[in-house]
Amino acid sequence: MLNDLQRRKMAHLFTLLDVDDDGTIDRMDYTASADRLVTAFGFAPGSPECRLVRDRYDTLWEAVTLPMDSDGDERVDVSEYSTGMERFVTTADEGYLTHIAPVANAFYDLMDVDGDGRITRTEYVRMMASAFRLPEEAGSAAFDRLDLDGNGSLSRDELHIANEQFFRSDDENVRGNWVFGPIAV
Repeated sequence: MLNDLQRRKMAHLFTLLDVDDDGTIDRMDYTASADRLVTAFGFAPGSPECRLVRDRYDTLWEAVTLPMDSDGDERVDVSEYSTGMERFVTTADEGYLTHIAPVANAFYDLMDVDGDGRITRTEYVRMMASAFRLPEEAGSAAFDRLDLDGNGSLSRDELHIANEQFFRSDDENVRGNWVFGPIAV
């Protein structure tokens, strides 16, 4: 069972994913998020990069989010989302690697615009603002919490560790709690 922190994290992410702010997540929310992300990084709709991100989101929708829909309306509310994330990701041993990591990898490929294998503050903040509607200051604060060595960039491995902590950890103090910006108390 999710603890209070985990429920708050899932509610926070749910709000960021609910692009049209209608209190539910549906396939359109994922498509809009994917399109904003690729556009923010200079890729055209229909480009291979756009298709990759959309495909990963479609897989996430079909394999994880849609099965959370307990009433069959093809929309997921925050309660369904939290329960589903617990079932598919938080408590499932391979849940993060199976369901979240492929989407995260597509994001990292887009963010790393110079191809150096590192995500800079600018790249991270742009991704958070475009895909998740996170204000720039919140994205920047998140980056500061994640950049433990202070070198001004994040590796793919550092981001995966932080992401998995966000989805799976019940520890209030792990840095991964900041992946999607500050969590409301």
